[in-house]
Amino acid sequence: MNSQPNSNNTEIDEMQYSSKIHLSYGMGGFIVNFIMIAFIVRTIFFYENELYLSITLIGIAFFIFGAWNMINDPLLGYLCDRKTRLTERWGRRFPWFIIGAFIYSLTYLLIFIIPFRDQLGMFFWLLITLIIFELFYSLWQINWLSIYPDKFRSQKERTKVSSLGALAGLLGVAVGIILPPLFIKYGDIDSYILAAFILMIINLLFTFLVIPGMRENEELIAREIRIIEQQTQKESFWRALKFAIKQKNFMAYNIFYIGSQVSLVLVLSSLPFWTIYIIGTRDPNVEMMIAATYIFGSVLSIPLWFKLGRKYGNRKCFMIGAVPSIILSIPLLFISDVMLILIIILATSIAGGAVNTLMYPCLSDAIDELVLKSGERKEGIYSGIRTFFGRSAIIIQALVFTIVHQLTGYRAGAATQTPLALWGIRVIMVLIPMFFSIVGFLVMWLVYDLTPNKVRENKILLQKHGL
Repeated sequence: MNSQPNSNNTEIDEMQYSSKIHLSYGMGGFIVNFIMIAFIVRTIFFYENELYLSITLIGIAFFIFGAWNMINDPLLGYLCDRKTRLTERWGRRFPWFIIGAFIYSLTYLLIFIIPFRDQLGMFFWLLITLIIFELFYSLWQINWLSIYPDKFRSQKERTKVSSLGALAGLLGVAVGIILPPLFIKYGDIDSYILAAFILMIINLLFTFLVIPGMRENEELIAREIRIIEQQTQKESFWRALKFAIKQKNFMAYNIFYIGSQVSLVLVLSSLPFWTIYIIGTRDPNVEMMIAATYIFGSVLSIPLWFKLGRKYGNRKCFMIGAVPSIILSIPLLFISDVMLILIIILATSIAGGAVNTLMYPCLSDAIDELVLKSGERKEGIYSGIRTFFGRSAIIIQALVFTIVHQLTGYRAGAATQTPLALWGIRVIMVLIPMFFSIVGFLVMWLVYDLTPNKVRENKILLQKHGL
């Protein structure tokens, strides 16, 4: 294996690692989405409709969690960029990944094991478990993301690994949505605990599968140490943060990312409300059919977007898929027929497959530009900023549910809802996600300018400077 810059300063395009390593790293996409999707879909519904915790208190808990998240993610990234006693033996990313991934899996269960039934007790339990859950989720995900642009250097390898990650991520989404309803019975709190325990065990098993892909070999560790030791002065956290947020392509990507994440979070968290009150059934098979249709369309589209991304560039194909996925979701505002909903979900998932397939290559292209401009590899803080934007979607989710449910008179646990409350559910499911998707698309279209030629030039310069 040879990852040294070649003498002609042309882009290295061969595979640097085996398919086993590609698949192992890509399996991280499963644990990115699996428990987080289940968390997104079930947490607000569980606390509001099963425990009857005030939606206002739920919103306050998520808002405080958001303030913590604003500092937690970039700061964790900054700290993980630094050399520690473990770096020379295990690398800069692997130890933090192990600590974060295993504890994160365990803390998910705590969200549903609630020792209190009064409003204040449930509020503080939700708040504390949210903070712990987010801390360790960010710790492992930041380091999993950070190693990607440094370990996988060529466009060919990045696209392959990203496609495997997208497939694993879609599997995580599918299982995270489909599995809980098999164990959950509405009105039975213990059934939620059982579902959370099973999800925790599965997540731990998949974490073991990611370990080979996350290991840093001697060559990668040596390069990390050399780059760290060449830095003549230690850059402060705030200076590094300020530099990153001034880079237009990086921030354009993050704005698009938060738009796509808000859309995903609101749609998924609306599913229990949607099936019970809009479709009019408490049959868990309906949720499973919707999830299975989304996964089928997304998986079907990955080879297409994989080829188009390599041929025409990540940026162009990223946006081509976004437009029809936005437009095709409009009919969901008016229909409640299951078959029509499934047809629309299939069409939107095929178009949206562009985002799933090309999200990580687009981020890596932006990070390459940051590394080139700064002369330093600080993927940790860059990934921390990206993680912050992604987790901000959960804050927006809580605020949207709080405001819309209050304004439309949603009644937690009721057998039926008023027409106004039903429209509130539709607005959360369709209109608000559409708004965020449009804003993200416009920013990406007008600002992000990393064309295939620019990406290629940046890779050549990174090799030339030994970065």
